[in-house]
Amino acid sequence: MTRVGALIARTWTMAVVAIATLVALIFFPANAYENVTQELIALFGLMMAAVLPTMVLTASALRSGNLSVRKIADYHLALQTQMKVWVGLFIISLVASFSVILGKMLDWSVVITFPMEVVAGRSFQLDLIRILTALITACFALVVLRGIAVGKGISSLLRLSGEIALSEAKSRDEARHAAGDLAVGQMRDRPGFGAYVELKQRQA
Repeated sequence: MTRVGALIARTWTMAVVAIATLVALIFFPANAYENVTQELIALFGLMMAAVLPTMVLTASALRSGNLSVRKIADYHLALQTQMKVWVGLFIISLVASFSVILGKMLDWSVVITFPMEVVAGRSFQLDLIRILTALITACFALVVLRGIAVGKGISSLLRLSGEIALSEAKSRDEARHAAGDLAVGQMRDRPGFGAYVELKQRQA
């Protein structure tokens, strides 16, 4: 992906997450996730369980094979970018899980009242659970949008492994052919190689 394409994708992701957060903050009820707490924890836990082995696979995917130094450097940079995506997904899922657990602990109802001294008899209420609900919604949107990158990342790892395997197989074939050519050359250097040998017929 080009730098402009990456910037557009990042801007699009931030815009979608911001819209989802504002919608949750304004229109969602404070206890919107009260009845799906277990499902959300299972979803985010599944995401973390899927990301961990992928991180290990990414860290151990690069081998020298028969690749050039430039291509190895390019692959190393791409794998570092993928690792940042996996770490980000893991952290987002972890924050979302803790937020859901915190909401359940607080029974999805925490309201703080601030007295307003300017206007007599008025007070300002801040619903903290609504902010927590908006945070969970933002994390959920990020996981969904970033989750698309999981398939692309695994496909690129498979492509990298295939290319390295092909380069190693090519290197082995070249070494085998070189050994065969060397053996044929040694046979040609032997005394009497290619000389005409007259076979005598046996008398009856």
